[in-house]
Amino acid sequence: MISVIIYRDSDGVIEQFVIKGHACAADPGEDIICAAVSALGQTAVLSLYQIANVNVKYEIRKGYLKCELPKNLAEKELHETKLLVDAMLLGLKNIQESYPQYIEIRDKEV
Repeated sequence: MISVIIYRDSDGVIEQFVIKGHACAADPGEDIICAAVSALGQTAVLSLYQIANVNVKYEIRKGYLKCELPKNLAEKELHETKLLVDAMLLGLKNIQESYPQYIEIRDKEV
């Protein structure tokens, strides 16, 4: 199963997200659920860098993506970051609705 964990501060601002695991819905290289989740997560990271110009810390390896957002972003960067991460979450939740046995999403306040 793929696990998505969203970490938020006490104000509800996303500090980081972690996507890990495999759907195991098909053979490696043919698993459309893993491919879709990977594409959404990696596109979010690239968009944070190239669209919002936010210098995020990230780690990507097979079956794992972690993205840490910087604290104290300017209002414009914070707004763009929220939009981009919310768009990723919208896509992930849509996958979860269609394939709940393969993906779980947890939203945590830290």
